Amino acid sequence: MQQAFPGAMLVTDPAFRAFAAIAGVLFPPQIGRMRILDVDELSPTEAAERTPHLVDGERVYAGFASATGLILFTELRILLVQREHLLQEKIETASYPWRQLRHFAITDASEGSRSVLRIWLADEQQPLHLRANPGTDLAALQRLLAARLA
Repeated sequence: MQQAFPGAMLVTDPAFRAFAAIAGVLFPPQIGRMRILDVDELSPTEAAERTPHLVDGERVYAGFASATGLILFTELRILLVQREHLLQEKIETASYPWRQLRHFAITDASEGSRSVLRIWLADEQQPLHLRANPGTDLAALQRLLAARLA
């Protein structure tokens, strides 16, 4: 078997794989790509102005921005626009219809620390992590997600 990266070790120890999964280290294809965004809330108008990927008349319910990306929750879908690195020119845009929302979990934080919202979409193994910067309120988004799952 030829290795993708010459000189790289092939890790097969299940205990190490479990540790790596917790630490966010990726071993395709068993463990998917983890996406973590440290976000600040945007107004729906600001969010709609930041991307050309909305269809005519598509209403934005909530939007969040990070240094490397943008996530919009619209009446039709969840739209994720993300760069892999700050200086990278390539931008990946993923669109998930609401029917692909599987479940979500929120971890509320004490004052001054970050709340974390994890969203599982489609058949992806790893959730999308939204870490709210201090002052960002995820309660309205939690209500929107709950309503869409009902």
